[in-house]
Amino acid sequence: MPPSKKESNGPTSSSRPPASRRSARIADKPKSTATNGDKAKKVTESKKRPAENTANGDDEKKASKKAKPSSLSPTKEETKSTSKKATTSKTVSASASAKKEKELEASANAEPETSSRGQLKKGDKLPKIKLQDNTGTEVDVSTLAGEKGVVFFLYPKADTPGCTTQACGFRDSYDEISELGYEIYGLSRDTPAAQQKWITKKELNYKLLCDPESKLIKRLGAFVLPKNVKRSHFIFEKETGKLVDIALGVKPATDPENVLKFLKQHHK
Repeated sequence: MPPSKKESNGPTSSSRPPASRRSARIADKPKSTATNGDKAKKVTESKKRPAENTANGDDEKKASKKAKPSSLSPTKEETKSTSKKATTSKTVSASASAKKEKELEASANAEPETSSRGQLKKGDKLPKIKLQDNTGTEVDVSTLAGEKGVVFFLYPKADTPGCTTQACGFRDSYDEISELGYEIYGLSRDTPAAQQKWITKKELNYKLLCDPESKLIKRLGAFVLPKNVKRSHFIFEKETGKLVDIALGVKPATDPENVLKFLKQHHK
């Protein structure tokens, strides 16, 4: 008998494999879920890293800024400290200067030490004594008073507080005194260098005489042992050259004013 239709229509060799074989193949394939998970994790981590790096970078910058020294410009505290030190230094220096001045200034009533030739009196003329001025130039004192009169003001120490007050007062009165026919000379035991430094510092407009051996200071009766000077002034009249005014123990602030007052009255 010829085969039936049912048999002829059965499965061929090219037909799909049985279900059991398909299940086995599927089981043998690697699971993609785990691999995808790892990739996702790596992507997530890589995305996080830049942010972490940025955060770390910011922290490093902040730390660097904190570690950096302050700018080259001094802080307010440093400026205040420097200013305070400078002020303190000036105060100490001024205090020491004032102390030195006081040590060298003799009182008006102190017994003077004079030379063998004695002390000058009113009516006497300037003695022949050679001194240096602030430039180191030699000056014959006897030639200073002639057609013009001379005002000598004496002080214990150049560039000390009281002496500066006195010297600046004569500086400010220079024009008026000069118009009356008188020249001004400061006189002390200081060196030419010290006198010149003081002139430059205070812009004094007259000469300073240096008498380290107190030769003229003794003749004027303004020297006191051991090395002290009476703050004073002496005026030698113009034309005659005679000593017309002696003032011992003068005050620094009022001495220039009193000299000007005397000259105005003397030449009415």
